[in-house]
Amino acid sequence: MLDASGLVRVEALPENNTLPDPFTFFNGNKVQSKSDWYVRAEEIRKLYQYYMYGVMPDPSHEKVSYSIEGNVMTISISKGDKQVSFPVSFHVPDPKKVPMPEYGYPVIIAFGWFTQTQYANDRGYAVMTINSYHIAADNLTRTGVFYELYPYGQTWQEQTGALMAWAWSMSKVIDALENGAKNELHVNPEYSIVTGVSRWGKAAAVAGAFDQRIKVTVPACSGAGGMAAFRYVSEGKTYDYSALGIESPYTMSANEPLGSLQSTAERHWFNDNFLKFKSVNYLPFDQHLLAALCADPARYLFITGSYLYEDWTNPPAMWLTYLAAKRVFDFLDIDNHIAIRLHKEGHMVTDEDLVYLLDYCDHHFYGKEVQSNLQDLKRSLYLEPANFDPAFAVYLD
Repeated sequence: MLDASGLVRVEALPENNTLPDPFTFFNGNKVQSKSDWYVRAEEIRKLYQYYMYGVMPDPSHEKVSYSIEGNVMTISISKGDKQVSFPVSFHVPDPKKVPMPEYGYPVIIAFGWFTQTQYANDRGYAVMTINSYHIAADNLTRTGVFYELYPYGQTWQEQTGALMAWAWSMSKVIDALENGAKNELHVNPEYSIVTGVSRWGKAAAVAGAFDQRIKVTVPACSGAGGMAAFRYVSEGKTYDYSALGIESPYTMSANEPLGSLQSTAERHWFNDNFLKFKSVNYLPFDQHLLAALCADPARYLFITGSYLYEDWTNPPAMWLTYLAAKRVFDFLDIDNHIAIRLHKEGHMVTDEDLVYLLDYCDHHFYGKEVQSNLQDLKRSLYLEPANFDPAFAVYLD
């Protein structure tokens, strides 16, 4: 059980209008070594659980089993005298068409829909999909299989928001695979790729931050509460998107504000403490720290988003998150373990995004030569002089 030692009430937090330093502990001490960073990472996980997403349950109290029928795996979780289950759809490559790697196919685990299953299978990647509404309702009812096991309570240790609950379900899929399903499905959970779009992109980011077994975390169009830095506002700023075929200057409309996340439409994604914040400047973290929780020599982070008509998700703020988080990846000498790709338009993982992602994975998993220029995954139009913001300069070499 987590405790609140060393933490302070929301009302007592100091104001800070800059991105918190990943290398400064909550008590002011500095990260001096790589081993220090991993201690700091655990502190950041604690901060997110206490102030924002709620608690990720201790898996040692759970027993996970599975059954398979057709293209559906049913995962059962028991805790004490309670038991729940939820279905996961899966599609595995045809070994007659795509030779199976020694330890099984890498597996994409996605929330909701995943429209490019056939392409992924043809590239040698299995696909599993979770219906998040089985796990936690997307409303204030706090219902679903997660809340049957972990009812939402009055204390912060008893509170888990829907984003964390959905992230928990990703971990249960990996548990089931590790418990034997990998052999029946011929997939390799050590090469797991988690993804989702929009609110499920936020949940994918949380899953990758809290389950270190996840190989590649791919939050798509995740915006505020996901990969967009809270403290960076692009609303009202003008951008030169001529490289995208947009002749006129593009003025950014509204970004999603804190008040939207705290509204009755979205507040169930978080715990009660998060609702107490009156300004993002009192948050003891920003989303570059969530991204940095994926920094590990064995793991990768691949951020996706859209330049056009996605103003609500604040793409320049996602670029800032990438830059600020990359400092941690650089510190750990794993700068190629973080990537970003902003496509032209569309609230989705585009076909071209998926090509880049699977090329990125093929390269890092198997050392393959790929057609995509992976250097593209370190750039954005926000590096162009017309779009450059001095706020970015702090994080550039």
